[in-house]
This record gives sequence, C-alpha cells and structure tokens, in this order.
Amino acid sequence: MGGAERTPLVPVPPMRAVDARRLLSPPWTPPMLAPAIGRACRARALGVPVRLVVPRQTLGLRLARALHAVTGPTGPLLAAAGARPELRALPLGATVVVDPTQLDDEGWTHLETLADDGDVWLVVASEPTATLPAALEERLAAVVVEVPPLARRQLELPALSAAILHTFARRAGREAPTLSANARRLLATHPWPGDVLELEALLARALATTEAPTIEPAHLGLGPDASDSDVAAPSEDTQPVDPRVEVLLAELSHEILNPLATVKMFVGHVPNLLDDPEARAQLGGRAEEAIDRVDGLLRNVLEFARLGVPRREPVEVGALLDRLLAEVAPELAERAVRVKRSGTPTIACLGDPAQLEYGLRNLLVGVLRELPARDEFAVETGQNGVVGVRFAAGDVAASRLRAMVAPDGERALGDPTLLPLAFTLARAVIERNGGSLAVQEESDGPTTLVVRLPTVATG
Repeated sequence: MGGAERTPLVPVPPMRAVDARRLLSPPWTPPMLAPAIGRACRARALGVPVRLVVPRQTLGLRLARALHAVTGPTGPLLAAAGARPELRALPLGATVVVDPTQLDDEGWTHLETLADDGDVWLVVASEPTATLPAALEERLAAVVVEVPPLARRQLELPALSAAILHTFARRAGREAPTLSANARRLLATHPWPGDVLELEALLARALATTEAPTIEPAHLGLGPDASDSDVAAPSEDTQPVDPRVEVLLAELSHEILNPLATVKMFVGHVPNLLDDPEARAQLGGRAEEAIDRVDGLLRNVLEFARLGVPRREPVEVGALLDRLLAEVAPELAERAVRVKRSGTPTIACLGDPAQLEYGLRNLLVGVLRELPARDEFAVETGQNGVVGVRFAAGDVAASRLRAMVAPDGERALGDPTLLPLAFTLARAVIERNGGSLAVQEESDGPTTLVVRLPTVATG
C-alpha cells in the first residue's frame, strides 16, 4: 500500500475577494449560515479544519474558494483528487480542499495528519450522505458549515434567482430581466434535485432563449408544455402578504430547519453508531443541543405571540439591563466573553416593563450569537433614553443588521436577511413600545446597535 502512486494536488484558480464576499452573503448563502461562516473565516488563523456539508460536491469547492479568498490567504488553493492524494510536503499557508468520499485508508491517515499539524488549512467538503471515520469526524466537529438544499429555501428563491440573473446579464452587458409572478410560482414548486447548480443552468438557458425583459414559465423549460397557463393565477381578491410576516416566517423556517437537519443526520447514523459508544455520545449530544435549540426558539416565538397591547409606565432600563446581563453571565463566563458596562446607571423610560425586558433580552441574545469566544461587547445607557450595544460584527452580520433596520420598502420580499430571529423579535417589540432600533458603524471598527426609547418627562 505504501508504494502505491499518489495523485498530485490540483491548483485551483483563486476567486476575487469581492465575488467571494458576495457569494458568502444573502441571497447566495442562506442567512442562517452567517454564524457558521464567521467561525469558518476565523478558523483559518487558528489552523482549525473546516467541514462543509453541501447538497452537491461542486458547491463545496465553490464555497471553499470563497472562504479562501476572504480570509487573506498566504498560500495557494489546492484540491485533492483521487483515493490517495499527495498530502505531504505542502506549501505553508495553503488551503487544501478534500472530498473525503474518494479517499482510501492511506488517504484517511494523511488527512488526519494534516488536521493535527495545522500547517495548511484543511477544508473537507462532502454531501450529507457521506460517512467519515468517527475519529476524523471528531476532529472536524469544531467548525461545520451545513448548507441546506435549495428545496428547503423556497422563500429565498426570488432573491437568489434575481442575483443569478444579474450576474449572467452583467457578463453579457445587458439589463437583467425579471421573473414574472407565474415564473416565480413555478420555481417555488420545483423539487430542485440538482440544487443551486440546476437553478443556475435553468436561468442561463432562459437568458439564452429570450431577450425579453420578463422571463415567463415557457422560457424556463421545466416541462415540455411549460406555459403561463400551467400555473394558476391568483384571484383578484387575493390580499398581499405583509412583508414583515413573510420575513418572520422565512427566519422561523430557517431557525427550525437547521437544527432538525442535525437531528436527521444523527438518526441516519444510528445504525453505524451502535458499536461505537464514543461517536454515539458525540452525535447524540449534538442532536440534544439541536432539539433544545428548537424548543427554546418555539418558546420564544410563543411568548412573542402572547404579548398584548403595551402598557406605558416608567421603567428603570439601566437596572433591567444589569439583570439581563446577570442572566447570561454563565454563558459569558463559559465562552470567556467580556462585557463593558458604562453610562448612566439610572435611566427611566416609558414602556411596558415585561415587553421591554423581552425585547432587550432578545437583543442581547442576538449579539451573543454573533460574538466568538474570548471577544467582548459594550453596553452603555444615557439619560436621553438611548441604549447602545457595541460589538465587532463581521461584514456579513453588519450587512444583515443594516437590512434589519431599513424601512420595509427597502427590503425585497422573499429576501430573509434578518437572521438571527432574536433581532427581528427585539425590533418588533421595541417599536411596539414607541422606540426605535438603528445601526451605527465605524470604518474598520465596531458596530453599535442603538435603541431609542421614550423617556419620562421631568419637571
């Protein structure tokens, strides 16, 4: 075995940083992946391997190219090919993309060595059905990016389709067409066995078929008789969907489907885990965490649904924030996250005490989800009813926060860019109590969430 010929690594052309950032942001990448992508970008500096679980293997290479581009590479991007790729004497700082389903026993051994040494950045990309040795799966468990299939991203389809059409049209030097309502409905009912690659091919074919400013079902070629008449038109008395309701439902579906994918993966591996107690315990723990996450999410949404008309009475917001920070103190300590508390200790605002507590709690929860371990954030209160929460948000998180506070008219329907859900719930409750939520950014500096609440009149 040791003398068998090894396959040289294949140099992969680098991706432009601007294209990579676009690919790692909505609508190209599901909003739910923002925290995982942030961890993946930080993993490079730590020499920590990243595992990509993707619906199609080709998408894994594309995502790896984007991560390589945005993390300031110091070496080349290389792809391993064959059962026994040449994984020795690699250039320092290189990014190595590996498809684990191709490896034989010796290839697995060299892959484990790479994961140990940290001299190169290892990105292991595979489809959800791929089975890894239990020992290697443990090594790759630190940072996992699980991309949901396109069939579970129906609410993102309009924005993703528009982005794909814009990309192709820009290459051709023409205006990007739009999808008709019937075409959008047809895309929403398609099962997408080929995932995003199938959508790209379908829209490329439509652009090559017509120069019309609007793409109709007949241009999509999803069936031999595809036409406008194949898709039922809405009745004239159909009421438009509230944009906030649509965005909220999109976020809720993402927040639930992501943990359920983990549970599904665990169930699928159960037969292979019966004789491996260690691997069974590890995956069982991940499944339990996923179930707890869904449980907490649904309880949070149920509490939001039960909020009634807010009362207006004085609320000591400074004391309320201190109590909420005490609630999350165990999590802060576990992750070594530091808090800087400053400003006026006593600040009286008008609002419903229970609702302001709910909104500010969700705001802090959203911030904590964006923060990596050993980071810090600052909470400041002022006499004028302003609460500032300052933290280092990445480019992707900052763009989502800007979208969150934008007026409803500036958001495209079907473009759920407001994850995590806690931020949206916080904004809704704060506004219900007469307040507002804004975002302030500094060049190459932290992001500040600014909450303005009605103050108690004095004198």
